[in-house]
Amino acid sequence: MTTTWVERPKEPGSWKAELGQRFTAFVDAYERGSLDALRELFWHDDDIVVVGTHSNLHFVGWAQVEHSFRTQFGSLSGIRVTLRSEQLWHGGAPPSTMACLTLPAMDIALVAGGRPVTFEGIRVACAFERRGTEWRMVQMHWSLPRTEVLVDHKYR
Repeated sequence: MTTTWVERPKEPGSWKAELGQRFTAFVDAYERGSLDALRELFWHDDDIVVVGTHSNLHFVGWAQVEHSFRTQFGSLSGIRVTLRSEQLWHGGAPPSTMACLTLPAMDIALVAGGRPVTFEGIRVACAFERRGTEWRMVQMHWSLPRTEVLVDHKYR
């Protein structure tokens, strides 16, 4: 993961620092294509939601979300993420059990079907839920400024 902006320091031990580390872990797992690492970042509920821009990118429940990531990792390679804007955090301060990340601009470069592809200006929103002392994702939405579908998820 690379960034094109200077990150403001977060107070060590704060909820923003902790969730920033969780999102960084997500990006790292996504770039490495590690389903095992992603399993540790999402709650495995039947009602978690991951949504993308295209109509075939709407997954409800851990089984569908996991299938989507597995399909992507089987079809895509060389995934590199660049954060082009600051992570904006909402909620999350104690005693809250919910927090939201918005990221106005993220780029992803990858190889699909043997050809390099870059998606620029992806808008990201993630909802995190705290259970006990642990935060994990329960919702993720990526809005791509493109309409081309690279991976047919065939889940539906």
